Amino acid sequence: MNGSFDKGVPVSQSIVANVQLGLPATVSKLSSKMRFIDKIAPLLKEQGVIRTLDLIQPITIKCSGIATSHRTTNAFGGILYISGAVRQDISIQEGSIYQTKQESVVDVDEIDDLDWQKKLKFIDMINAYKLLMDTMEEVDLPELIIMDVPLLLERADTPLSERVDIMKYYDLCKETIAKFWSEYKEKIYPFNKNGVKIASIGGKRFGAIFFALTKENLKYVPDAIGESITSELDQYMSKMQMVGIKRLLKGILVKRSRTAAFQFDAITKDNRMEPISVRELGLMTMHIKAGNNTPPMLIEVLGKVDDWDSEMLDKICAEIMTLITFDQAKALPIPLWYAKYALKPIEARPGVLEFYKSHAKEMLKNESLEAIWKEDLDVFDDE
Repeated sequence: MNGSFDKGVPVSQSIVANVQLGLPATVSKLSSKMRFIDKIAPLLKEQGVIRTLDLIQPITIKCSGIATSHRTTNAFGGILYISGAVRQDISIQEGSIYQTKQESVVDVDEIDDLDWQKKLKFIDMINAYKLLMDTMEEVDLPELIIMDVPLLLERADTPLSERVDIMKYYDLCKETIAKFWSEYKEKIYPFNKNGVKIASIGGKRFGAIFFALTKENLKYVPDAIGESITSELDQYMSKMQMVGIKRLLKGILVKRSRTAAFQFDAITKDNRMEPISVRELGLMTMHIKAGNNTPPMLIEVLGKVDDWDSEMLDKICAEIMTLITFDQAKALPIPLWYAKYALKPIEARPGVLEFYKSHAKEMLKNESLEAIWKEDLDVFDDE
């Protein structure tokens, strides 16, 4: 109790020491990885793995963007949610927007909190496909529809069979997707050469193209790839994995470029994409980068390697890139950006959910809903 004790090493001193000692090593590793990216980038471009594209200027196109959003709040031992989807139609004539139109669907309800993120993903996809169905019933169809949800469900989305509640949403989502492609496949490109192009954009599966560049998988790449690329990549693969596939892809994709496309369902041996009836149509994927500051985006379109060629893929990628008018980190194709902006009321805090929750509490407290049910029963008894 005389005040003397061993103070040890304070965290502030540890931070300073590790920063001073670790900084040179970190910079050295980063420099080595960047040099490797600079070394391999020309090889990938020469062999056709990275393709540069020209923008369509001025562009004339009738296009649509379908965006989704949701928000939740805890209530009554579960979760209240609001989920919405907006379809924004835009008519562009030689670079000028002449006409716009908007359609929407909104769903507000309660769910339990078990795997609620997956449930809301299924609900978002169902809402998006509902808007797609409505679109395909119209007389004047767009040339291009860009969505922000996946076209198909993946293996990771499959819930455990004993979780009955979430299986209900999963099965409904599968049924909705299967119904759409069963009814409208013949109106959609590339199955109909004059059909509507439907593409999904996102940021997943970074670097999957490199796993398609093997001798056994090269037949699932519709783009012309140099024959020596497989052997050359073999010697670099371990280094590529050390650098990080995601970092490598960001480093080699330059402004107005795309990776070679590949049939994802064919190169993935343990593929369990759902629904099965749509999986059989094939799923073609590639990454694009529109500007210096825009991040790489994954493009998904349905179809097999025999359905697409380089010219067809270049055109749809060029159309999407041309619709990204701002070179910013959060930039999106114009119709999709407008659709996302229209969903702001769903994301507002406080907003619809708080109003919904307060009125639900009031109705529960006043037993007004129970009174309505009883009233209906009384009327039935009187008859």
